[in-house]
Amino acid sequence: MTAPEWFQRALDAPVETGTLPVDGVDIAYRAWGRAGDPLVVLVHGAAANAHWWDHIGPSLAQGRRVVAVSLSGHGDSGHRARYSYAMWAREVGALLDGCDRPIVVAHSMGGRVAYHLERTRPGLGGIAFLDTGFAGMPGAAARAAFADLAARPGRVYRTREEAVAAFRPFGTSTPIADHLQRHIGGHSVQAVPEGWSWKFDPAIFAALTMPHAVEGPVRAPAALLRAGRDSVVTDEILEATRRVLPPDAPFATINGAGHHVMLDAPLDLVAWLREQLEAWA
Repeated sequence: MTAPEWFQRALDAPVETGTLPVDGVDIAYRAWGRAGDPLVVLVHGAAANAHWWDHIGPSLAQGRRVVAVSLSGHGDSGHRARYSYAMWAREVGALLDGCDRPIVVAHSMGGRVAYHLERTRPGLGGIAFLDTGFAGMPGAAARAAFADLAARPGRVYRTREEAVAAFRPFGTSTPIADHLQRHIGGHSVQAVPEGWSWKFDPAIFAALTMPHAVEGPVRAPAALLRAGRDSVVTDEILEATRRVLPPDAPFATINGAGHHVMLDAPLDLVAWLREQLEAWA
């Protein structure tokens, strides 16, 4: 099936790639727009990587510098012996050095990274939280599932084609579009001695089993976007989030999107993000 024209335009947009060393590990990033323009950093969720934003970043880069990061243990970034939200927050923070009022867009696990970042780096211009349960503690069942994933070696496939065809985002119940399957799946696999496997380090899931206390309110401007189905933002977490975010923080739902809103409703997501960026300019 042919990819939509808007999607192909996004992939054809000029992109800068590079790495930044943080605490001894190279952190990979992808950037659109002119260096020196107001900065927007895109932070992915667990087991994802910077390429998950390839069809989103260029649409936000008019008059802005948009940088998608691969956290350590993800994508083309290096691996660590241990992972933590605090360490991932330092990695994102390194990309913000010297920038005035940078804005962070954070999906799922990335929301907890953004929360840690905001507690240690004042002066953020805004945080757009995308279907993230950062204000709630993971339950016993979730912690057990994460511990199992952390202990399990990555699955190996005979060929690259088999691995890409097997790509399924964690926490989704419906297939994603073929063009996204091919593009994001293709950038989520790597050659290993036995064949092909995922780029992410299974040990990242150990960090998700750790307690995550919300130690105070978010001081930066903020907004929350909730998925209409398969959302990790339960009613209980939504209420906890309302107590943590600023009183004027907008809350919205994309009814047709699942947890991975950038895959299920990318154009709706871009429209909502543009609205938030303009409000925080």
